[in-house]
Amino acid sequence: MFNIVERHKRVVQIILGLITLPFAFFGVDYYFRQGSTSLDVATVAGEKITQQQFNQTLAEQQERMRAQLGANFDPTMFDNPEVRFALLQQLINRQLLQDKASQEAFRVPDAQMQQFIAGQAAFQENGQFSPDRYKQVLAGQNMTPAGFEDQLRRDLLLAPLQEPMSLGNIVARASGERYLGLSEQRREVQAAAIDSEPYIPGTRIDDAAVKAFYDANAASLQTPEQAKIEYVMLTLDALAGQAPIDPAEIKAQYESNVKQYTKPEEREAAHILIAVKPGAGDDAKAAAKAKAADVMATATANPAKFGELAKQFSQDPGSAAQGGDLGSFARGNMVKPFDDAVFSMKVGDIVGPVETDFGYHVIRLSGIAPAKVRPLDEVKAQIETDLQRQKATQKFATAADQLQNLVYEQADSLQGAAKALGLPVQATPLLTRSQVQALAKGNAKFVQALFSPESTQAKRNTEAIEVAPNTLMAGRIIDYAPAAPRPFADVQDEIRRQLARKAASELAHKAGREKLALLEQGRSDKDAGVTFAPQVSLTRHDVQPGYSPDALKRIFQLDPAKVPQYAGAPNERGGFSIYKLAKVVESPAPDPAKLTAANTRIGEQLGRELLNAYLATLKEKADVKINQANLEKK
Repeated sequence: MFNIVERHKRVVQIILGLITLPFAFFGVDYYFRQGSTSLDVATVAGEKITQQQFNQTLAEQQERMRAQLGANFDPTMFDNPEVRFALLQQLINRQLLQDKASQEAFRVPDAQMQQFIAGQAAFQENGQFSPDRYKQVLAGQNMTPAGFEDQLRRDLLLAPLQEPMSLGNIVARASGERYLGLSEQRREVQAAAIDSEPYIPGTRIDDAAVKAFYDANAASLQTPEQAKIEYVMLTLDALAGQAPIDPAEIKAQYESNVKQYTKPEEREAAHILIAVKPGAGDDAKAAAKAKAADVMATATANPAKFGELAKQFSQDPGSAAQGGDLGSFARGNMVKPFDDAVFSMKVGDIVGPVETDFGYHVIRLSGIAPAKVRPLDEVKAQIETDLQRQKATQKFATAADQLQNLVYEQADSLQGAAKALGLPVQATPLLTRSQVQALAKGNAKFVQALFSPESTQAKRNTEAIEVAPNTLMAGRIIDYAPAAPRPFADVQDEIRRQLARKAASELAHKAGREKLALLEQGRSDKDAGVTFAPQVSLTRHDVQPGYSPDALKRIFQLDPAKVPQYAGAPNERGGFSIYKLAKVVESPAPDPAKLTAANTRIGEQLGRELLNAYLATLKEKADVKINQANLEKK
């Protein structure tokens, strides 16, 4: 097998990002403490995909989405059967590739693995691999070196099967140009809105219609169910507060990791850049180098004018106006040739031309700030917090088990669990389901458990539910008010207004389509009774107020060879909008860099399609069975 290890420097970074997700909450052994009783969700050529494996993948995806979306994250999106099926397909595809890699006898030798891991910055101190740092990083994620290396090896083994398809696609220049031409084409458009509000006064909603709506929609007109609850929440922060740290531990941690508390040497420099465009020929490079050499000679002859020369000649838009000043930076923050030059100079030196991918640089070193060890008093508070969190992490899995057991064994009270774990029992006023979900950090599963018949009627504890990373929550209802119909007298005016708005919207849509038909027949704007707003320039991806995605789709479906043309669509205000295509502006010829990027995107898409086709072939040859009932369990 070709040497995949040297070609996959990013794989370990991806894994380091992912391993925090499934293990951060329960610890690495959680997935194995449950024994072998969990049911399988699928089998692939006789290999089982267990419920535990599926739940782990689900947790990883949930945390990834939570990190990306923040407060907009909705955990109920993972209750969708299509989403759960897609996650299972990921596991099936991975198993298919692993089986194929095994058949082909792919392997990653231990020596190469060691060399690869040693080269990762996450495991280094001052540019050198540190075994202690390696163990510390993995321990922080509740992983052992053996477990991490096994996971890394499995991922690297799949690369020879995926990369020839996903990275080996060549896209014709014409395809990239066509893609950019469609993507960047602009259309000059005017909009006219037929609002629904003016039609409201002319609507007449009789009492019978209001009563019929009330009878047909009684469930949606109810007051929502509400509950007063009490709950306990187990978090790492709560446990950390229960973990006093001896000053001797802080001092020992500081002394054994003093490099971690050392501020590296920084250097202050300025430069003059004579830029070279990507893909430039030898003549252009030679001319730029010669010009940089001339500037270098002038700067060396009169160092005091370096800033003026930078303002006059430098083609770095970020620093030229500041006399080329780059501020202070540590080693590794600049591209390597520039970095090597700066960190080999003495204060006052001027060197150049130094070649990088950006062009040729003339560099002046202005100052050196030597490495400095931060004193213990300065970092003591942070060390104490880190040690408390480490102890809390070690204790968390045990505390989670204890909480789960206690809320089950003492099902009619949370007091025993709270006392045993040193947690407060918190109480609320009457809350709706949505308010409880907000309290539970957006977790829908907690709401479902709390408002189950067992909880609302018997007022028993819920199980301890993971509502966020490193956060368990258990609750019980202490007072419950079920949903109740609102009297007709209280809602009839609200219903009447709602029906009037609906009727007015239908009238606006009818009027809009009639005006659109007149315009399409060649009638003038005035004859059609339409007044268009000033033109706006749009691309296919310009979602602007008044131009919804559906409106853009309709606008860009119009024939560019025929203007003016018209399209219409309901708008977000309940009315109807008519769009007039006045002009089509074709995109200019793309520059080489943009064309290269477009070809790369197209190639990646083709690669994904080829890989999916390959996986489909593997799936046809394998015996794949899915247990739908177990997949739908939550």
